[in-house]
Amino acid sequence: MSSFHFLNKVQPPQVTALNLPPNTSCVLLKKRTISVEATPLPILQPDGVLVKVIATGICGSDLHNYVAGGVGGRPVTEPIVMGHESSGEVIAIGDLVTTHKVGDRVAVEPGLPCRRCINCKTGRSNICIDQRYCGSPGSVGSLSRFYALPADMAPHIPEHISWEESGSIQPLAIGVQIGKRVDLRAHQTLAIMGCGPIGLITAAVAHAYSARKIIAFDINPSRVEFARKYISPITGRPIIDHVFLVDAIPSTPIHAPAANGHSHGLVEKVSEAPSAAGLADGQGGSAAAVEDDHEDVPVGDRKWEWAKIRAAKYIEEAGLTAEEGVDRVVEASGAEDSGLLGIAIAKQGGIYLAVGLSHNQTNSFPTLAVTNKELDVRGITRYTASCFPSAIDMLSRGVVDLKQLITKVLPLSKSTEAFEAVASGREIKVIVKNQET
Repeated sequence: MSSFHFLNKVQPPQVTALNLPPNTSCVLLKKRTISVEATPLPILQPDGVLVKVIATGICGSDLHNYVAGGVGGRPVTEPIVMGHESSGEVIAIGDLVTTHKVGDRVAVEPGLPCRRCINCKTGRSNICIDQRYCGSPGSVGSLSRFYALPADMAPHIPEHISWEESGSIQPLAIGVQIGKRVDLRAHQTLAIMGCGPIGLITAAVAHAYSARKIIAFDINPSRVEFARKYISPITGRPIIDHVFLVDAIPSTPIHAPAANGHSHGLVEKVSEAPSAAGLADGQGGSAAAVEDDHEDVPVGDRKWEWAKIRAAKYIEEAGLTAEEGVDRVVEASGAEDSGLLGIAIAKQGGIYLAVGLSHNQTNSFPTLAVTNKELDVRGITRYTASCFPSAIDMLSRGVVDLKQLITKVLPLSKSTEAFEAVASGREIKVIVKNQET
């Protein structure tokens, strides 16, 4: 059904008259193999705009495609143009367009729903059954010099927002959707697992929404240090109240010596009682108590016991013991250990949102704790219709600062270097300038 968006197969005269240069694009050929080459110029539709793309951010899902050859169970089986976090300048408009003009500064909404399936009709176009999405298998990405899309999917950008920031509007829209899905409200407490771009943007959105306390976790020391220095444009102080450097959760029996220095005593007062600090399973007792008699305890159960020990320590250090954990948890890494720790740190009756994408499609997960703590466990796919306008508004008013997150800017000709920079884990947000070839 999404083919209805591409009825015209011939370029209209207002585009051919521009005599544009080749549409140089970043094309993924296979894992970790990119070619910067000319691709067909997209055809402008009567209801669309043709955009000269100025800036594009590299997303985590782009990285999954680059490193692993696919993301979310969708393998890349043929060369695709990468990218979906883009912004640029309108250089041509379709015959039916009245909302835009040549020269307008716009963002690119990368998700093109069919607008006809049952999910679109019920207002959930982000899970459209027949959606086209920039840079995904079967679709053309926006990491190119030119990109065409429906005019209503190209929201206007104020003049005072830089092109580099504009290349990060899409992940900010994701942050807005995260706030909606996790039902984040003023004066609540929030834990974020993962201090990559989405984790940090989630913190920025939560701060703008007046979250009372934000804590975050990462396994990468440089990202932990960066997160600690992410400053609020509202208060001039760090956005995140506590950022914890974590390591892998052990899979050894709980009675074994703790190689990482975590003390068992921190949870003695909370591991037995169902309500204490939101950490218990709700049944009383601990799987660790039967470790000596049962050598076949699942690895996931052992890791869960360790996760509770660590969660108690972090809750105590964050000053949240009396509150029995946090109201909301956003898992933004996709790592199994983050999921275990996230459930452990959530207070009873809280909400846990799975955001992060992993190379693996399955993880061990403490389902019994979810039931006994009566947690809401939710997923998220991209963004919904109001997220881009909200993101642009927040950026325009200065309540969210994306400039701090942009740590590297490279020309389109150095696309491979851009992806490798993201893969290194040393950068936060990498921006590609599409016209610099």
